[in-house]
Amino acid sequence: PSFGFLFDIDGVLVRGKTPIPAARTAFQKLVNAQGQFLVPVVFVTNAGNCLRQNKADQLSHLLGVPISQDQVMMSHSPLRMFKRYHEKCVLVSGQGPLLDIAQDLGFCQPITIDTLREKRPLLDAVDHERRPKVLRSQEQLFSLSTVVLFGEPVRWETSLQLIIDVLLTSGYPGNPYEQENYPHIPVLACNMDLMWVAEAQSPRFGHGTFMVCLENIYKKITGKDLKYEALMGKPSRLTYQYAEHLIRAQALQRSWEQPILTLYAVG
Repeated sequence: PSFGFLFDIDGVLVRGKTPIPAARTAFQKLVNAQGQFLVPVVFVTNAGNCLRQNKADQLSHLLGVPISQDQVMMSHSPLRMFKRYHEKCVLVSGQGPLLDIAQDLGFCQPITIDTLREKRPLLDAVDHERRPKVLRSQEQLFSLSTVVLFGEPVRWETSLQLIIDVLLTSGYPGNPYEQENYPHIPVLACNMDLMWVAEAQSPRFGHGTFMVCLENIYKKITGKDLKYEALMGKPSRLTYQYAEHLIRAQALQRSWEQPILTLYAVG
């Protein structure tokens, strides 16, 4: 084959956990009798709350064809290339198995929002029920050098507060704010989707909505724009370059000698 497919997932192949009937029919035409794909296929999703293997297993079940993790590209997959951050202590935001995801990508010292909250309980004050009843001495915390936004978190107020704390203290949350310290430490963000399609009749808030909140809070406090070191996930150039790399790797693995000249993005 001289072409490959890049498939979006949410709203294109499935709605939430319900497959779109025509998608299963279409995928039967893309595989041979042994279940091997006739052309290279990569699933390019802006989801970021699970490991590639989990998404591959889910897609195999929903679409009725065997799909490997090497055919799945999550919004955070390009972070594998950001090796200069892998040895650093990074704050990770999102939901799902965050530490597993971060370590699978190559990060050696990830710290979650929940871990930071446990070490600095005084910082999370919006929910009165979660405020510490007994004050205790703060644990020693390594300085955080980078913020990695995998996807929308569950408790937005906690994540927004602690990320702002990290940015305004140069990675030492709990210290007084240093508004003159600009630009702030690097922020790597995955998935800029403002909204996404699930089973509901109307689109739902996505990670892009959380990012809008974070950007505006930072701007309101400091008067300056929040800067991203990198943005990934559709429709970023970085994401499609990485997807092309995965397509060519598939062709090489199958010993297809004809060069891949065209990529069709479906979604």
